[in-house]
This record gives sequence, C-alpha cells and structure tokens, in this order.
Amino acid sequence: MKFSAQLIDGLKEALNKPLPGEDAQYIMAPSYRPQLTPAQIAANRPKIGGVLLLLYEKDGFLNIVFTQRKEYQGVHSAQMSFPGGKKDAADENIIQTALRETKEEIGVEPERIEIIGQLTELYIPPSNFLIYPVVGFSKDIGQFEPQKREVEKIVEIPLSFFLDKKNINEQTEIKLFNNNVVRVPAYIYNQHIIWGATAIILGEFTYIVERL
Repeated sequence: MKFSAQLIDGLKEALNKPLPGEDAQYIMAPSYRPQLTPAQIAANRPKIGGVLLLLYEKDGFLNIVFTQRKEYQGVHSAQMSFPGGKKDAADENIIQTALRETKEEIGVEPERIEIIGQLTELYIPPSNFLIYPVVGFSKDIGQFEPQKREVEKIVEIPLSFFLDKKNINEQTEIKLFNNNVVRVPAYIYNQHIIWGATAIILGEFTYIVERL
C-alpha cells in the first residue's frame, strides 16, 4: 500500500473511535482459543505488556516491522512478534512501554515515531499476559539494530501483504511448546509464520484499514 498523509490521518481518526474489538480479533484466532470475560482475565492477575505495530515509509510504500524471537525454553520461542514487552514500574503508561521496548529490541528512537492510536487489548493465556497494542508511524525510520540477546532477526513486511486475503492460510500446522500440533490461521511471508497474538492484532488492524 502506498504511503499517503491522508491514510495516516484516516488511521488516527479511526483508532480514536470505538474499535471493532473481538469481532475483528477472532478473524485470525485459533479455534481453540478460549473466550474469557474481563472478570475471568482479571482473576488470573495477568502481567501487563505493550507492543508497537510500527508502520513506516520505505520507497513510497508502507511497511510493518516484526521481530523473530530467539529460540529459548518458553511458550513464545522463535515466534514472530511486534517489538514490545512487559510494562516496567518506571513506565508512565503503556505507550512509553511500547516505545522503550521498541528502542531496546530494534534500535528505533522514540523521537522518530508518531503515535497514532491504540488497538483493543488482548489476553494471551499461555504466558498470562494482557497486551495493549500501540500503533505508531515513522516517516524516517533510520537503521534497525536488533538486540542480540532476544532478537534473532528483524523482518520487514509490506502492509499490502496483510490486506490480501489470499495470504491467509487457514490451516497452518504449528508445533506448540508442549509438542502438541495444532492448525491455526496464519500469514506466511517468505517462510516466516505469523500466527497467535500477533496475527490476532493484525486481524483487527487490517479490519480497520480496509474500511478507511
């Protein structure tokens, strides 16, 4: 999708209106994902985190940046994700969390990023995180610098890829951390599989973009 100031302005306006929420999120959700009430989620005392869906202009087109996590002994090993992480006590708000984590993980300074809104929060049962997605835009992203300890690779994907329904694979086979194999909706870009929470967040975001 080509960059235009009008598109960014339209996104700002749309993200400050009532969001589609679960109706759009569940487009890309695994069939086994539990639908919990806010009270049920709160009873689990989830950790709070923020992620940044960062749009940026490259050669006149809009891209989104992702990280591929390092392999580790945990539920999200080697997965594709947005830059982000747990809210620190020193963070004033979730936007500051997302910006701080983005700088740490991919080296983009907060000053280069314009915050244009937020998406619906999302509970992640396997890791007991309640994630707040923030949407940002950068006209001049600079150079990415992956954090060597956590980030295996930085992956840049055009926004237009996610707007093409042909790029959704409804029955992608995934091996979970407990060795169970499931079939889930996913985007597959150059062998990078985007599923789970990251795909669910993209589901709501693309739903909004398509209606601008």
